[in-house]
Order: sequence, then C-alpha cells, then structure tokens
Amino acid sequence: MDYEGQKLAEMLFYIIICLFGGVGWVLGYLQQDFTIVFQAWLVGVVISVILCVPDWPFFNRHPVKWLDSVPSDRRQAVAK
Repeated sequence: MDYEGQKLAEMLFYIIICLFGGVGWVLGYLQQDFTIVFQAWLVGVVISVILCVPDWPFFNRHPVKWLDSVPSDRRQAVAK
C-alpha cells in the first residue's frame, strides 16, 4: 500500500464509521433503543475492516520510486 492508498483507506474508514454511527444514532433515538446504535456501528466497523485492512489493488495506484542502492565503503573494505 502506497502513501496515497493509506490516506484513502483512512478516509474510507472515517466516512464509513461516521455514516453508520450517525444513521444508527438517529434510528436508535427514534426507536429509543441503544442496541440499534451499537449494531449499526458494528456493521460499519465490519464493512470498513473488509474494505480498508486488505491491500486491495486500488490502494496501490501511486507506487513509491525508491533510489538505487549505493555500495558502502564497508563492503569494499571487507572484500579486500
């Protein structure tokens, strides 16, 4: 997962949790039942874990280009 993928995963996590928590809170308030709030939040957590934890291909759209390795003087000294 690249850095942009990490940012996307975090945003998806926050949006899903807040959306399900908010809808659950409204429904729980209207029904006067706290278990509805908890169940809606739990469904949001499960969905966000399924979407955000595995390294899906859409999280790897911006790969990081690493520099080539530079040989160190220590390796050359040991080889002599």
